[in-house]
Amino acid sequence: MNRIGKASSALMAGVAVLALAGCGSAADSDAIPGASGTQSAADLKCGLGNGNKATGAPIKVAAIATESGGVDFSSSPKSAKAYFDCVNDNGGINGRPIQYAIGDDALDPTKTAQLAAGYAADTSVVAMVGDATFVGCQQANSEYKKANLYSITGVGVPQACFQSSNIAPVNAGPRTSALATLQYFERKGEASKFFAAGLKTVGNGDWVSAGINAYAAEKGIELVGNVLSDPAESNWLPLISQIASSKATSLVIADPAPIAASILQAAEQQDAKGEIRWACTASCYDAQFGQQIGSYWNGFIANSELQLVNAADGKDLNQWRAVMAKYAAKGAPRDTFSQAGYLAGKIFVDTLLKISDPSTINRETVSKALVGITGYASDLLCAPWYYGEADEHHANHATRMAQVKDGKWVSLEDCQDVDDPETDNIKAAEQSQGLLKPSA
Repeated sequence: MNRIGKASSALMAGVAVLALAGCGSAADSDAIPGASGTQSAADLKCGLGNGNKATGAPIKVAAIATESGGVDFSSSPKSAKAYFDCVNDNGGINGRPIQYAIGDDALDPTKTAQLAAGYAADTSVVAMVGDATFVGCQQANSEYKKANLYSITGVGVPQACFQSSNIAPVNAGPRTSALATLQYFERKGEASKFFAAGLKTVGNGDWVSAGINAYAAEKGIELVGNVLSDPAESNWLPLISQIASSKATSLVIADPAPIAASILQAAEQQDAKGEIRWACTASCYDAQFGQQIGSYWNGFIANSELQLVNAADGKDLNQWRAVMAKYAAKGAPRDTFSQAGYLAGKIFVDTLLKISDPSTINRETVSKALVGITGYASDLLCAPWYYGEADEHHANHATRMAQVKDGKWVSLEDCQDVDDPETDNIKAAEQSQGLLKPSA
């Protein structure tokens, strides 16, 4: 099932969440449309890159992701696992293989808390890497904090993922992605009348919507619509009617890819594209999305929180492609979130390889090492990533823009920092604490 082919909804603990279901994006081929980079055997030299299988005492690592309950958001940890498999085939962590477990929270925050408590209680689990829970960052962080356990989260979605002490996402998040899109249109002189559509979800949709409201008010942008729909909505004609009558110059759909695709389908049926510049947050930035929405949407725009999936050569970009081709299941997503899982795994491995004596690797030494990460550079990122000791973590706040051309994504704008008052203190800390400089 491809990523835009199915959508589900759930209402739990007063929080409505609708997300990606069955999110394989390359169901028929491992190829990425329009990719111009080439991979070689060198791209599969992960970690130590010595070609020897690691046979020492395993290092236990885990992740919590929403994989069932109507939602499959496991792209990130599955990509991390593919990378760890490659590392284990190349000497592991100085001889010790990574033993990786993925816990499915089934879209239930109570189960997230139970899984987090279990991993936290198992002191042989040294870290969490590649997490992607839709509902449980707040619950998970509470357990991690008590146990001195840290997560390099692949994909953070709710606000709590970015406002936690022991969780640091690699991705930029939906609010940053939506604001990046609005600011792109502003730079192009196409945001005079802006429309936003999202989901009525606590700690997610409302957080994104509030960011758009605040930025538009500050910059004097006329917001002709900022509509939050029920996650169970299936009739998009009223929304299309609102968009058409708003006289918007541009808009962003801040919904999961299946919902965005449904909205686009309804708009196409009504021939409602008009002169509006249509765009989506990074949830739509999947290698196959341009082909799936069809030629009517040629010119459709999306934000990308990491490197473009079909960009030219890059060391990490090419390794991600090669690792996915060899170690991931056929049909696994090739998207921003898969890149984030891979990168979370690589940051973890590169950090542990600096621990000269692998016998000393335990939760205490790993937690200290992860918190000490600064200035981690990658061609997948716009700016260096870091962890640091803080009550909030939002290192990725610069993104790219892409556009569909003949079914393929093409670069529209390279890295641009995103303006959000919520990250002002984070940017100040980056400078005052030297967080963008490489770790010693």
